[in-house]
Amino acid sequence: MGINVDAKTLVYGLIGNPVRHSRSPQMHNAAFRSLGINAVYVCFEVRRKEDLKKAIDGIRTLGLAGVNVTVPYKEAVIKFLDEITLVSKRIGAVNTIFWRGDKLIGTNTDAEGFIRDLRDTCRFSAKNKKILIIGAGGASRAVSFALADAGAVQIYLTDIDYSKVKKLVTSLKKEYPGCVIAGIKSPEIEKVARNIDLLVNATPVGMKEGDPEVVDLNLFNRNTLVYDLVYSPSITPLLRRAKKLKMPCANGLGMLLRQGALAFKHWTGKNPPIEVMEKALRRIMK
Repeated sequence: MGINVDAKTLVYGLIGNPVRHSRSPQMHNAAFRSLGINAVYVCFEVRRKEDLKKAIDGIRTLGLAGVNVTVPYKEAVIKFLDEITLVSKRIGAVNTIFWRGDKLIGTNTDAEGFIRDLRDTCRFSAKNKKILIIGAGGASRAVSFALADAGAVQIYLTDIDYSKVKKLVTSLKKEYPGCVIAGIKSPEIEKVARNIDLLVNATPVGMKEGDPEVVDLNLFNRNTLVYDLVYSPSITPLLRRAKKLKMPCANGLGMLLRQGALAFKHWTGKNPPIEVMEKALRRIMK
């Protein structure tokens, strides 16, 4: 069943670069149809960082009902919003924008969506676990804060831009003094790999054909859970290697579903039809 668009149709969307791989439109449009909401969700590619303010101004001018924010703008978008929620202040990243009266409010549903998927899909609890996160951008900020909040005992962070790592480590240590948090550079991964319980790829590496494996999984023990936030393609080079080594693994589709459901609630005030949204995602990913 298609979407009937008329003069009263509310417009929601996604801003970022790239966005053409996104499965959020199928998920949210299925939810709108299921609940009989006259709305449509589309993607807006903001190709240059210097155009981000114009994009946010466009939300105000055109009256978009709400948007998601994806890489590489989850941190940069904050200064263009009227307010951000406490969770976004702590994390330092926004992935969902909604209206409160005449103000644009930014929040973060990535963190809770990630933890819910670890629990529901992977049957994994972060409590007392040791974790390595590849990447230190907006997605990594959400994931690392969520894991520290869930009781992780050690969190290691690495990124090709080590200045991002240092900034994120400082923020985390301030919030979670009881958790061992450290930045490491690529050559040092081998020193900690064998004791890692959860490895998270929080970079876009794996999205494009020809991308390499983001880290050498042979360094890790075979019980390490490998979680790739990339969900399109569903099997990244990292996950392909994990399957070959018979390591437990998951892509980011479950996180996409759960953070999307939380965003839907912020926008509409209605309980999201989770099963409908998941069915739409599974269908398109086939």
